[in-house]
Amino acid sequence: MQAASRLPQSRLPMPGSRLRPPSQVKMPTPPTENPVTVANTTTTTKRLRSPESVVPIKKARLDSHVTKPRKPSTNGIKKALVTRSNSASNIGAKKVVVKAAPIKQNAPGRPANSSRPGGTTTNRRPLATKNTIDSAPATKPTAGLKTKRQPWDLKGRLEDLEKIYNESKVGKQQLANNLAENSTQLESVTVVNTQLQNNVHRLKETLEQVQASLQSTQKNYDDDMRIRNREIEDLKFKLMSVERQRDSLTGELTAAQKQTAGLQATVAQLTSAQAGISAELTVTKINLEHSLSEVRCLKAELVKEKEIIEDQNQCLMENETERRQLHNLVQELKGNIRVYCRVRPLLPEEHTKSEGEITHINFPDKDSKVLEIDTLNHSSLNESMVNTRKGSSQQPHEFNFDRVFNTTTTQQDVFKEISQLVQSALDGYNVSIFAYGQTGSGKTYTMEGVNSSRNDEEGVIPRSVRQIFETTTKLEEKGWKYQFEASFLEIYNETIRDLLGDGKEAKKHDIKMTGADGSSDVTVTNLIYVPVTSSSKVHKLLAKASENRAVAETKSNERSSRSHSVFRLKITGANETTSEACQGTLNLIDLAGSERIKDSKSEGARLKEAQAINLSLSHLGNVIMALANKESHIPYRNSKLTYLLQNSLGGNSKTLMFVNISPKESNIHESLCSLRFATKVNQCHIGTATKKVR
Repeated sequence: MQAASRLPQSRLPMPGSRLRPPSQVKMPTPPTENPVTVANTTTTTKRLRSPESVVPIKKARLDSHVTKPRKPSTNGIKKALVTRSNSASNIGAKKVVVKAAPIKQNAPGRPANSSRPGGTTTNRRPLATKNTIDSAPATKPTAGLKTKRQPWDLKGRLEDLEKIYNESKVGKQQLANNLAENSTQLESVTVVNTQLQNNVHRLKETLEQVQASLQSTQKNYDDDMRIRNREIEDLKFKLMSVERQRDSLTGELTAAQKQTAGLQATVAQLTSAQAGISAELTVTKINLEHSLSEVRCLKAELVKEKEIIEDQNQCLMENETERRQLHNLVQELKGNIRVYCRVRPLLPEEHTKSEGEITHINFPDKDSKVLEIDTLNHSSLNESMVNTRKGSSQQPHEFNFDRVFNTTTTQQDVFKEISQLVQSALDGYNVSIFAYGQTGSGKTYTMEGVNSSRNDEEGVIPRSVRQIFETTTKLEEKGWKYQFEASFLEIYNETIRDLLGDGKEAKKHDIKMTGADGSSDVTVTNLIYVPVTSSSKVHKLLAKASENRAVAETKSNERSSRSHSVFRLKITGANETTSEACQGTLNLIDLAGSERIKDSKSEGARLKEAQAINLSLSHLGNVIMALANKESHIPYRNSKLTYLLQNSLGGNSKTLMFVNISPKESNIHESLCSLRFATKVNQCHIGTATKKVR
């Protein structure tokens, strides 16, 4: 064991190592060396590959108690890779690049035989790898050695180891020689490589310069090509434009030639036709002269006819005015209250399947004085009334009034019929016009109209005021001068309220009779009288009163008047030329509508208002009945309404009543009541009105 540990380490490669034995390493030879040296080196390398110099792996194994010799450390064997390149210079030698692979060395300070802790020597068997097996050729055992020695033959085995050691020593000397030669060759190759790198660096610089010059030249060439291509494209576009213009001009020229040919033919035809036209023109001139003479005659006749028509229209207007004056005179002589009946049209929301058309109201006469109501098929009437109607030859109800306005009558048509009556106020008469009917029948629309910019929607009150001031302007030329005072009040729950006040001062208003005999005129105490000089100021007062008037929504009417309103315009006139003077009063009254409590479903304040309205209208009916029966006592003082209308109903006044009718079949019962009341009013004789002259 000690003898084995003193043996020198083997220089052969370890099994599994990447190093090849010296016999398999081919070192490149520089081109300047003698071929004989290279041949000797090759011969030496081949000599190392002899079978006797390599011991088989199985022979190299020792027992576990023999330490395996470690591979000596070397500086490494470098592998050479040779590449050929031709340089631009006169150097024609081969470029040799040597790449060295380092050889594994023992760690410094570590002995060849490694021992584990505790002093136990570790015997490592050499592992046979593919590299060692491939690099070492198969050899036969040496002739002087036995095939296999016995374990007890230590001497023989020691001799074998000495022989292996001697052979390894010879191989080590050979490797040292080869390493020296390779170092010399590496130095020469390094010098050549340095020269080649310098040449390559110079060639690269030259190539970069050439490439830069080439790029600059290429860029200039590309710029020139782009400019030339752009010029070519512009020229092509201009060429196409010129060709299009040429084609267009060619087409125009062809069309012009065709047109010229056609015009020439037309000129020829016109020239030939000119003679005939000249002859016809001569004949036409003669006929025109005759026609002009006839037209002059017809125009003269037309002027005469127009004058006749104008005279007839003037006569017709005068006759119509005379008819109205005579009618008013007849009514005044009769001393009765005039009654006009008006049926409003259906509202848009009332056009339903059952009430889309008005079938129960008829206007049979052309003079517009008769109104018929058919109640045969109406379910709201009681059975006794229907049976009575069936027993009386089934005739509809017929009512006669001074004038009946159907659903198509406009506000202007209504005012034309009362314009003469309004004119009487300027002549010194007391004129009273009031509207009566159930709620929602159109009384307020008839008297006040709609507050809008449209004049055709104005009612009786604004139209009357406008007519009075327009007539006043005309009468000023004849020496008349007038003064006007306006007032506006309402009777709400049997209480008089001033509609022209601010509503803050709660003043008490009483009705009193003024005059020498105590019954000449009706006045209201603490009432505001506003002097007015134009119709625009009166319209402002009407707007203010409309805002202050009591209105509310009920089941029967969306905007129901809850009070009786009275507009009074006191007129005082004087004529300095004739020394005449007169004083008249225009009373325009919008009565609150009667309503059925069960239909309107009024509650609370609305119920109290409805009861007060119905009571005052009931008193009005009693006064009318007393006047119709010519009773000695007329109950004017039973209500504020009848007391205020005392002169209009039974005094010195020209009175007209509008009875407004709803076109809805559901209101037919109320319509009949209103028409019967209006008939009684029309039969009342209040005496002939007299003019008040001062």
